[in-house]
Amino acid sequence: MKHIVQVPGVLPYEPFGFTSCVRHGDVLYLSGLSALDPQGKVLGADIETQTVHAYRNIEQVLRAGGSDLDGILQMTSFVVDLTNNGQGYVEARKKILTRPTYTSATIGVSALMVPGLLLEVQCTAAVG
Repeated sequence: MKHIVQVPGVLPYEPFGFTSCVRHGDVLYLSGLSALDPQGKVLGADIETQTVHAYRNIEQVLRAGGSDLDGILQMTSFVVDLTNNGQGYVEARKKILTRPTYTSATIGVSALMVPGLLLEVQCTAAVG
C-alpha cells in the first residue's frame, strides 16, 4: 500500500501537485530535492554549497520515512552546466556519502525549475 510521508521543515511539494516522498512497502521514493529552504529560497550560489544543502534535505526526508543516507539504493542527479559543476558535485557528494553502496546517474541539464538552482537529486531508499 502506498503511503505519503509527511516531512516537516522541508519545502512542501503538494502545492505543485505532487509530494516529496512516497513509501511503498520497505522502499521510499523521493521527488527531486534541491538546496531550497522551506520557503523555496535557494541556499548557496555554488555547486558545493548547494550539494551540502540538498543532501541535508534528502536526509531529512529519508529520516521522516524511516531511513537515512545509508539506505539510498539509487539516485539520479541533475546538474546545471555539468562541464563546470559536475566535478564539484561529485567531490562534495563523496564527502557526504562516504561509502559507494548505491547506484547513480548524473545528467547535465541547462536549467532547473527554480532560477539559481544548480542541482536536483531524485532517489529511492530502503527502509529499516
